Order: sequence, then structure tokens, then C-alpha cells
Amino acid sequence: MNRTVCWFLAVASWSLVSTNQLEAQTSSSLLTNNEDAATDEVDIESTSIGPELGVLAGRPTVRPTRTSTPPRIDGQLDDEVWETAAKLTDFVQFQPIDGAPPSEPTEIYIAYDSDNLSFGLYTRSSDPSIMRANRVDRDRASQDDLLTIYFDTFMDQQRSYDFDVNAYNVQGDGIINISGRRGRGGGIPFADRSWNTLFDSGAQIVEDGFTAEMAIPFKSLRYPQQPEGVPHRWGFQFVREIKELNREDIVWAPMSRDVSSFMAQMGVIEGMTNLSTSRNFEIMPTFTAIQFGSLQTTGQFPVDTAPEGGVNFKYGVTSNLVADATFNPDFSQIESDRPQIEVNRRFPLFFSELRPFFIEGNEIFDIQGPVTFVHTRTIVDPLFGAKLTGKTGKVAIGILAANDEGPGNLEDRNDPLYEKSAQTFIGRVKYDLYTESHIGAIVTSREFEDSHSTLGGVDASLRLSPNHTVGIVGVGTRHKDQGVERDGHVFDLNLRQNGRHLDWSLGAYEISRDFDTEVGFVRRTDQRRTRGNISYRWFPQNWIIDWGPRFSYGRNWNFDGTLEDEDAGMDISFSLAENLRANTSFDRDMERFGGINFLQNRYRVGGGMNNRSFSVNASFDTGDQILFDWDNPYLGRETGSNVSVSVRPVSSLQSQLSLRTSRFTDPASGNAEVFDVKIIRTQTTYQISNPLLVRNITEYDTFDGKFDFNLLITYRVNGGTVFYVGYDDHYRPEDQIDHLDEQSFMSSNFRRTNRAIFTKLQYLFRY
Repeated sequence: MNRTVCWFLAVASWSLVSTNQLEAQTSSSLLTNNEDAATDEVDIESTSIGPELGVLAGRPTVRPTRTSTPPRIDGQLDDEVWETAAKLTDFVQFQPIDGAPPSEPTEIYIAYDSDNLSFGLYTRSSDPSIMRANRVDRDRASQDDLLTIYFDTFMDQQRSYDFDVNAYNVQGDGIINISGRRGRGGGIPFADRSWNTLFDSGAQIVEDGFTAEMAIPFKSLRYPQQPEGVPHRWGFQFVREIKELNREDIVWAPMSRDVSSFMAQMGVIEGMTNLSTSRNFEIMPTFTAIQFGSLQTTGQFPVDTAPEGGVNFKYGVTSNLVADATFNPDFSQIESDRPQIEVNRRFPLFFSELRPFFIEGNEIFDIQGPVTFVHTRTIVDPLFGAKLTGKTGKVAIGILAANDEGPGNLEDRNDPLYEKSAQTFIGRVKYDLYTESHIGAIVTSREFEDSHSTLGGVDASLRLSPNHTVGIVGVGTRHKDQGVERDGHVFDLNLRQNGRHLDWSLGAYEISRDFDTEVGFVRRTDQRRTRGNISYRWFPQNWIIDWGPRFSYGRNWNFDGTLEDEDAGMDISFSLAENLRANTSFDRDMERFGGINFLQNRYRVGGGMNNRSFSVNASFDTGDQILFDWDNPYLGRETGSNVSVSVRPVSSLQSQLSLRTSRFTDPASGNAEVFDVKIIRTQTTYQISNPLLVRNITEYDTFDGKFDFNLLITYRVNGGTVFYVGYDDHYRPEDQIDHLDEQSFMSSNFRRTNRAIFTKLQYLFRY
């Protein structure tokens, strides 16, 4: 690993030095370009900002007013600063009809001082009774009417920041990447809500809508450094969501579905100078105390207590480069993994990362491809970790190193691997070529005693036109375990178009037999796959808002040239008025398993509705399915469902009931039942106030009889300071507990298998 790390650091250092020189030249040119900047009011120019910055010609521009007296952030627009602040009143729809006038008026006021960028927001409503506003936890207000502000601080259209607030002052924040999943209307991507930072906000409901104020500290953002007097210029967009009826999205910078890029259609906020040069420095100690017990083979239930402390550090090396370090971090998961049916699965299931230290800046390590090249859940129990993430000039860099005690957490003290640690290193560099286009390199390494796993590769994403993108990935691995060393590779090529009506993609990839990485997640190897899909969308804009079909086809061979899979599918979906949706699909697949080709037909139907007090989403599927038994595989019939019902009787209380089912029968045996799995889950949340909530999750899995009960009390001061108290209980029928001694079996009555009572205090000191 030492040679790998040294090579990566040398390349990264050279890139940083080169781009620092480029950044200085860019700052000088920006000073020249901004000498004749616009006035304090909105200025819609017809000239292009420049292809190197990737902003389309004709985008609206706003210059906020500088103030020496920042507003008091209480949600009331009575501060003197708003009388002279830059004011935005011209907005248009993006959804449901892009370019149409909005149904409701909106006003935005913008001012700044050396430390904060402040917004005053006034959203008017002709019928306030249909306004959606609920008391929920931070980042959980996606079903409400939201006011959202987006910044592309580097104006490189690679990523942007998202800050939002609802009428009850519930904050939300996140990061949008160019590779992120497209969201509202097909053009506004979903933000990664795992990112959290500090900003101040206030809101209040008034008789004709609601008002809000936001103050976003510059130290909460990453942005290019500028010399004194040189103005900053960022991509900027504002979106107001009106959820009732036809779900209307109102934007400041006009957007069109003819252009697939969200960030390329942002407006510009410019003219801010002499921002504070103080560096963000954060110390976040954590303390966790857990009392836990587990059922032993003898039937006894001993209880133990484990108090533990740790600390996290964050330092803004520059305004756009951040160093993180952690010692004895608490990686307990307050939010549990979503339930997945694990019965009769040919390949392993994927569970997302939920731990804060790894989430911060993880978008830099993300590479789109057939494999998850970086999956930090492979770092199980680190004693310490360090990370450097950020951007300088056109180069984004990410370095992560961790000492993982997980592999050495063994019960047998005589095992030679007892209390041994694994060393993990991840390095990533991305260079921006032009608008939403980059080339990058990645190196990962994991060493544990005499075994090692190393990965290295390059990738590129190139936007060929406003609607066409090509992606290329080439990665190689070297893996050594028990004295055997193997080399593997992944190659991936894809071309796609995203437009108002027509979307299509073509791609091909191969994953060699011996491809392996202990830092990523690999579902399947020995593949050479080609794939393609095409879809078309109509927008009647009546009771059918939009609808359209989608067709897909793919083939997969192994490296011996045997056809392993052939799949063809068709689906059609509808978005309807009153927040209704419906879809149906048909798939015809050939899947080879155990040397046998199985032909499978599957059908699916689904839909949902969502209003202020009640929502339901449901899908049902049925068809042929293989029983993945290597000794005796055969084609049976599987019927499944996924139903979720949510009720909100008052704004502070929500209860959700979900049911996932899978039933498998054998037609050759008179439709005899092979298995029938049902996972029933209820989640009820009572938001007593914005900081304080009580949540209960109860889950029952019929397949193995597991019954889980979880109660959590949360007091959240801000995005970094939070206090938890929780209780977790697990039960199973005695006759389904495999590790119990035979004499301990009594009946099918439930017996507690695990129990935990825990507290967690996390406090953020920011300087």
C-alpha cells in the first residue's frame, strides 16, 4: 500500500500546484469581467458568461446588497436591511408547464455581509388552507411546500448545495451531483440529504402564505478563494414547491426539459466581495453509553454496559478544502437499514452508508458504473480515520485513510488474527474539462496481515451536447488472499440522451471473473453485458399531466461465451392530477442458473396518491421465478407486493404502515408453497417541537419469526448537536433460535434474543 499511497499523493500534489496557478489567473480575469457589473436589481443579460464557466447565454443575474447590519433571523421581514436589499419578483413555472406564469406570487430579498448570505422570502397563497406544512425532523419535509436555494459555488456544474425551509422552519440541506438521480419534473435532481451543515433560519405562517428568513454562513460552503476586491460569481437557483393539486414548481431562472442539465440552467449571483477569511474549525465530541444483552446457548441472558467516547475534528484548510479527522468514532446507527427480503436471493443485498464521518464529501469518491468501487461500510470498526476533501481550481481531490479493528474482533484469543487491524486507503482525483465533464482517477487499498486488495482506474464523463452524455470507466484490481494472487478488471462505456420527450441510453460493460475489491461492493462477476433502453413522454397537461412508455433490452455473456441472461421489458407510467400516479410493466427474461436456461415472464402494476393527511403507495408483481438451489433449481411462481400507507391526523404526528411480501409456489407439485415471507413495519413519529421528537419502529418478519421494537427520543439543536435516548428489543420463537442448546427449547413462544438501552450525546463546537 505504501507505493500506492505515495504514487497517488505525488499526482495529487502536482495537480494542486498546477491548479493554484490557474486559479490565480482565473481570479484576475473575473475581476476584469466584473468591472461593468449589473446594478443591485435583477439584470437579465443576453451575453454569455463564457463557455469555460458553462453558463448558458441569457441567464438572469442578481447582485445582492452588502449590509453592515445583518437581519435578525426570526422569519419576520421587518428588518431595515430588506428595504434596500436586491429583490426578485419575476418567476416562472417549471412543473407542470415549464415557462408558464406561476399561479401564486413570490418575493425574495437578498443581502450579504462578510460572514453570511441572507435571504428574506415571502410566499403568497390565494388559498392558504391547502398549504402543506408539517412539524418533522430535519431533512424530512420533502412532502411539504418548500422554499429551496441552490448554489453552484464553483460554476463548474459538477455539484451544487441545497438549502430549504418549510413554513414551520424545518431545515433541510444536501448536495446535488451531476451523477445524481433526476427528480422533480425530470430536471431537478434529488439532493443527497446525508450532508449536514449549519445555517440559521426562521419562518412564520401569515394570513396569505408564509414568510421565512435564511442566513447561510460562508464558512458552511466551499467556494473558490478570491483576492481582496475581486467579486465572487456563483450559479444560483430558487425553487418554490406547491404540493397540492398538480404539484407546481416555481423557479427564478427559467428551466426547460429540452435541456437535461439542472445546473446549466441556473442563474447567477455575483458581486460579493471581501468575504470573511476565517477558516471553519469544528470539534465534535461524542459520548455513547450502551447497556446490552444477548441470549446465550445455555438460555441465560447476561447484560453488560459499554460507555465510550470519541471526537471528530474538521478544519477548513482553505475556503474550498476541508480536512477531517476522527478518533474512536461512534459509528452506531440511529437510523436502521430499510427492511429487504433476503430469502431466495442469488446475489448479495446492498445496504447504504449511514455513518456521518464517511458521508461527508463522499460525492467526490462516487464513480458511476456497474460496480460500487467505494463502499465505506467495508470499514467496520475504525479506531481512527482521516480525510481530505475539496477542490482547488479545476481539480477535486479526496483522500481517506482508516485503521479498521473490525477484522480482528474475534472471540478466539488464540486466533493469530485476534485484535489485528486492517489498513484502508482511498484516493480520488477529478479534473473538470468543461461543462459537466471530467476525467478522474481512483486508487483504493486494503491490507490485513498477509492479504491485500488494491484497485486503480480512470473514468470520464463527457457532455457532448445539452442532451447527450458519454461515460467511460476502466478499473483494474489485484487481490491476494491465502497466498493466492489474482488480477481482474472492469470496463464500462455508455451513451445517453435526456430530453423533454425522448430519453435513450446504450451501454456495454465487462467484469472479469477475478475482479475483486475489499473496499467496494461487487454483486456479480464474470459478465460481458450490453444493454439499451428508450422512453418517450407526452405532456397533455390536463387530468393526465404526463405519460409515456419505456422499452429496454439487454444480453449478458460470461467470459466463456455462454449467454447467461437475456432480458426484455416494457412499462408505461402516468402522472395524474391530484397527486396521483400509476404504472404497469411486463418483463420477459432468460436467466441461466446451474447450467439450465430458465424463461421467465413477470407482470407488475403499481400506483399511489399523496395528499396532506393521507398517502398510499402500492405495487404488486407476479410471474415466473427460479428457486436458487444449486442441487435442484427449478422454475416456480412468485407473487410479491410492497404497500405503504401513511396517515397524518395533525401536523406533528405521522404514522406509516408498510408491508412487503414474497410467496413462492411450485407448479410441478400442485402449487405447493415453498415459502411465504411477510415483513410488516410500522413507524410512528411525534414531533413535539422542532428540536424534540419521539419515534417508534416495530417490525415483524414472518419467515424467521423475528419481532423488533425500537423507541427513540431525539433532541436536535442543529445539524451537528443532537442527543439521543433509545431502547431496542428483539424477539424470536424459541424453536427458531438455532444456537440454543436442545434442552432450552420449550415451545414456539417468543423469547428475547437481544436488548439494548443506549444514549448518545454529540455536541458541535464551531469556531
